[in-house]
Amino acid sequence: MSTHLDLASMSVDELIVVYLDGELDAAAKLAVEARLDQDSAFRDRFEFLASNSVSMGPAFAALLDDAPVERMKSKLPAAIGQIDQSPSSSGRRWFLAAACLMAGVALGGGLTRYLSSMEDASSQNWRAVVADYMQLYSADTLSNLSDDPSVKADQIARVANVMQLPLTTQGLMISGVPFKRAQLLTFNQKPLAQIAYLDPKYGPVALCVTHSSTGKTGLQREQRLGMSIIFWSSADHSFMVIGRNPPEQLEAFARQLQSALTGSG
Repeated sequence: MSTHLDLASMSVDELIVVYLDGELDAAAKLAVEARLDQDSAFRDRFEFLASNSVSMGPAFAALLDDAPVERMKSKLPAAIGQIDQSPSSSGRRWFLAAACLMAGVALGGGLTRYLSSMEDASSQNWRAVVADYMQLYSADTLSNLSDDPSVKADQIARVANVMQLPLTTQGLMISGVPFKRAQLLTFNQKPLAQIAYLDPKYGPVALCVTHSSTGKTGLQREQRLGMSIIFWSSADHSFMVIGRNPPEQLEAFARQLQSALTGSG
C-alpha cells in the first residue's frame, strides 16, 4: 500500500527501502527515479540495498563484533516484529531496523531512545556509549538536515540553556567542517549534548558534552571502534570530540572549540 511520506526528513537508506517495498505514492516514486538518474552515489546505494543476494552478515561483521549486542537483544525483537517480513524485504528491513536502533539513523528521537535505554549501565564510560552510536554514522545521516541559520541558532540556544554553557553559532564554527546540528540526548538521567559536523573528507564529527564533577583535566587522546577521541573536562562538564579524522586534526578542532566553552568553568 503506497502512502505519501516526507522524503526530506528521511535518510538515504530509509528512502530507498520504502521505495523498494512499494510504500511511496506516484509522485514520490518519480522523485526517487529521477535521483537515480542523476546521482551516482545514490544509485550505488540503491543497488546495494536492492540486491537480495547481498549478505548483511559479512558486510557488517566488523561492526557487529564491536556492537553492544547484549543491550540490543532486548530491543530488536519488538522493533522487528513491527516490520513486514516478506521475502523480498526482510533482509533490508531487518538491517534498517537494527541500524536505526543502534545508531539513531532516525534523527533525534532514535538517538535519545537508544541512549536512554542504556541509562542503567551506570558503570559504562560515557565516551564508549557515544562511540557505540557514532560508529554507524555516515555522511548520509547528516547530509539532509536543514541549513536554515535560524533553525541552527535555535538548536544551539536550547543546548546552551540546558547545558549551562555560553554557546553561540559563531563560536562553534570549525573552518572547512560545516556545522549540521545541535541536539540534546540523555544518559544516566543527565542531559548529553551532541553538536554534529560533517567533514567533507572524513565524515561525521561530533562535539559531545555532559555534566560532570570529575574536575578539570587537560586534553587527552584515545581510540574507540576505529575512531579518534579527544576528551577533557572542566569543573562542571566533560567534553569529547569524536570522528574518523586523524587525532592531530581532532585535537586542533578541540582546542578551537574550547574557546567557545570557556564559561563552563
